[in-house]
Amino acid sequence: MEEQDYPKPRTGQEYEQEAESRWLEGVARLGHFNLEEARACGSTHRGGYQMSHSPKIYTAIDLFSGMGGLTLGLKRAGFKVVAGVEMNREIVKTYRRNHPEILVVEKNIRDVKGKDILEAARLEKVDLVAGCPPCQGFSKLTDKYHREDSRNDLVLEMLRLVKELNPRLVMMENVPGLATRGKDRLDKFVEGLNDLGFTTNYGILHLANYGVPQSRRRIVLLAGRGFRIDLPPQTHSRKRNEGERLKSWPTLKQAIGRMKRPITLSKALKSGGPSKFNWHVVRDLEPLSLERMRAIKPGASRGSLPKSLRPQCHSEGDRGFENVYGRIGWNRLPPTITSGCTTPCMGRFGHPSQIRTISVREAAMLQTFPLSYRIETSFMDTACNMVGNALPPVFAKIVAEKCFDALEGDAR
Repeated sequence: MEEQDYPKPRTGQEYEQEAESRWLEGVARLGHFNLEEARACGSTHRGGYQMSHSPKIYTAIDLFSGMGGLTLGLKRAGFKVVAGVEMNREIVKTYRRNHPEILVVEKNIRDVKGKDILEAARLEKVDLVAGCPPCQGFSKLTDKYHREDSRNDLVLEMLRLVKELNPRLVMMENVPGLATRGKDRLDKFVEGLNDLGFTTNYGILHLANYGVPQSRRRIVLLAGRGFRIDLPPQTHSRKRNEGERLKSWPTLKQAIGRMKRPITLSKALKSGGPSKFNWHVVRDLEPLSLERMRAIKPGASRGSLPKSLRPQCHSEGDRGFENVYGRIGWNRLPPTITSGCTTPCMGRFGHPSQIRTISVREAAMLQTFPLSYRIETSFMDTACNMVGNALPPVFAKIVAEKCFDALEGDAR
């Protein structure tokens, strides 16, 4: 691999100070909040801060918490998150590190009972049940395999817990494929909510329209018990629209342009571990992968590779995913971040000006996690899975604010 200028190890305090400063500037530059709001919001991952000035406390439960993107968005919107459910012990480490005040139910969702959550959280009721059920079975990335995924029914497990917890609102996010390949589950979910007295509203939203630096589309469902919750209006568009006061989609350069060169995983493991470098870490790539990356210009994909460098499965044609081995352009909207975000053959994740992929930390930034949000694992695959499967907290906050406002309106 090419000789690189690797960063020197720094203390945790130095990382926190620089990370917070960069994130505050970046989040304000992208138009998510003004700098004063962002500074206050930057501490929410440590627990306790609520963006809302409402004297009323509204509680929420995050049913598929993962690394905590939805939880962070809920907290920023003003909710008091009282519990999260996550079965993967390695992922729970990250959730607990960033949300130490929240009860974590470390079980398979199928074995969780609503009354047990309420008893453990010492609550009689909860205002909002939110969740992003694992959705790989409905994703277009797995559609070609036409296999039934056991996780497809987790949407209905969420419905069961809604019945048991009896909240006033429900918020659910999933891949767009839930409305097509998984339509039978979505219909059962909506029908079940309607039978419980909820008014449901859902649509497929492009997250770049809400300031997330990614081409990422998701179905969002909101339901109020006896009242409708509108989906949030977009704040951004492909091109800046002064008349509608819409900002332009954020670019890769806006999101990660100030990041320094990362360290490779092998060097990080020899120097104290990836966490010491705030997971600004990339995989050690094979020489052939590096050669392919050099042959592709920023913004281009594997289609521009000479035939001699194309993977054998693509050597005779252009079938399959076009973006693999591609590189992102600085002034373009980045692609959907997935669990393959540090693997060239898994998508367009090549850095535009360095012969490498984006780092785990850069992927987390494209998912709108603050730089100070800690990733507590020593395993590259776990870190990539957590980041790739997360709900971007900036988007989660915008959606959760609609739920918070609906509760405020209902209270009046």
